[in-house]
Amino acid sequence: MGNIWIKSSSSIQLWLINHNNCITAPILASFYLIDLIAYSVSGPLKFLTRRSDLFGPNYAALGRLIVGEYAKCAELIQSPQKRDYYLGRAKLMPRKMPKNFILFLSDSDAGGSDVHSVIHQHLWETLIPPAFDRLSDPVFQAYLSNAASNIKARGDKIHSSEMNSIVNNMTIKYVFHSMFGIVLTDEQIKKVETLFFGVNPMSSAIIGAAKPFGFLFGCFQCKRRRLFDSMTKAVYDSPAMHNYVPSADNGNMTRVEHAELLLALAGIAGCVGSSNLCKNVISQIPKDYPIDLGNKMDVALAVLEAARIKSPVNNVNSILTIDLTLKVNGKEFTFPPGTHVAACIGLASCDSSEFQDPKKFNPKRENLMKSTLNFNHVGFSPLGAGKRQCPGRNIAMKVGGDLLIELRKDYSPPLIS
Repeated sequence: MGNIWIKSSSSIQLWLINHNNCITAPILASFYLIDLIAYSVSGPLKFLTRRSDLFGPNYAALGRLIVGEYAKCAELIQSPQKRDYYLGRAKLMPRKMPKNFILFLSDSDAGGSDVHSVIHQHLWETLIPPAFDRLSDPVFQAYLSNAASNIKARGDKIHSSEMNSIVNNMTIKYVFHSMFGIVLTDEQIKKVETLFFGVNPMSSAIIGAAKPFGFLFGCFQCKRRRLFDSMTKAVYDSPAMHNYVPSADNGNMTRVEHAELLLALAGIAGCVGSSNLCKNVISQIPKDYPIDLGNKMDVALAVLEAARIKSPVNNVNSILTIDLTLKVNGKEFTFPPGTHVAACIGLASCDSSEFQDPKKFNPKRENLMKSTLNFNHVGFSPLGAGKRQCPGRNIAMKVGGDLLIELRKDYSPPLIS
């Protein structure tokens, strides 16, 4: 019965996408809502792979075109991107997100302005270098070793909820301390966890901004606003912003606007993304797989392979600016400019045409570094900011690698029950 619904839903959404007008748009929005709930309940891996097993890598879901074919996905990521207010699976309400949130800004050669490139480069040049300098403080090693010790103490059958709590707590402390120079209190850690890892639309920064939840619960989101304002003030007063002055080099954002932007980026990309990566390091790297912990490249490749097998971030959303010809549901279609697409990193990273035996953990793949799509970029290099590449990718890779080393000290990573 479930497969019948999925097949019907994808076929209808495909037709609606190909016949986009004022009448079909609300119907497509209804399918988006149904799929959004299904995605949230089943989880991204099950939702995405179940459909790819039925249709192949490309299909219609979540009210848009899901592109899981590696070559096409890489092409979309490398091309100039026209953006809308989409984050992962959800469409967000602009007024509930910080001004100039860079994930929503289009590239200048895709109909946008230079604001994205200006802010992106500003973050790379002014935020990341001091963050790496802070990592020399022994307290960061303590964050990691304490988390590893707590995981080991719970044994091989540690429950996923316990794992999530330990890793989320560690990542929040690590990210905010490195990026902003803030040593969070327990109360502040709880605030960040509620904002960015919570599922209550009345207090979650992400779900509370998603359509239609942001609209339905808008009058009941006083807690969400209080939490966001409180942590914005913490960022505003942090060492990372002591010398901030609005200028053309940072998009002329006010100090408050900049603090709000940094908080959202630290929470969504920094904490949630890095936490997912660390969980993959624990769950996707076989505990008996030999890794030379003294070899930085071996450790980095193991982390990249864990991210390939189960992507920390799945969907890169954009709007076509040129025609795209694609095989969907077994038939070839040409989609016009204006079509909403999601380049699905999770599916493309397991495309057997690019990664042989994709379900096997193999960090020695010759094409791993040049073909990886994680961090919103084709290929991985620790140098260079990239056009839309996550500015904090090196911090994420470091925390994932260092956690792996801590877990492997006289111990093998546990299985998650």
